[in-house]
Amino acid sequence: MAITSGALVAGLMATGGSALADDGGVLKGSGNVPAAPAPAAVKGQVQAQGKTAFTLKYSGLGATTAWGYYWYSKSKYHGRYYKTRVVDGYVRDNKAGLYSCMEIKFYAARGQNFKTEDRVIYNNRGKGRTVHLAISSWNVGKMAMRECEGYPTSRGFHVSHAGSWRVFY
Repeated sequence: MAITSGALVAGLMATGGSALADDGGVLKGSGNVPAAPAPAAVKGQVQAQGKTAFTLKYSGLGATTAWGYYWYSKSKYHGRYYKTRVVDGYVRDNKAGLYSCMEIKFYAARGQNFKTEDRVIYNNRGKGRTVHLAISSWNVGKMAMRECEGYPTSRGFHVSHAGSWRVFY
């Protein structure tokens, strides 16, 4: 018994799923039909990059714990999509005193004419509390991060103690 593509689409639609055809004419469905494993990337295809976890706990600064995820994304600007770098950071304050923070430097990639961008995620909620913030940058080159401690000023945030820089590509 042969099933035509029209019958397969009708069957999927009846179960509440959807059917899409890829470039090879193979139907992919969702709903009650079990999904096949994803094929390996073929040379020349662009594979989406997922989140990458990081932790800065080995920086030598005991009063701060910083961790999170980073990935590449696309942002729309004047009708065109451009690649951006996103950091989803968490900062936990382990000791009373100065505010805990995480300092991030975004570097421009080859061909970009942007200055190095410095960002700080700081925790002003007190000891034992965690702050969460996601930030993005048009600079898509390498980035460096470190745990730090400091205090807010009228011009931003002053870092008074910091761990060592860790570079991420």
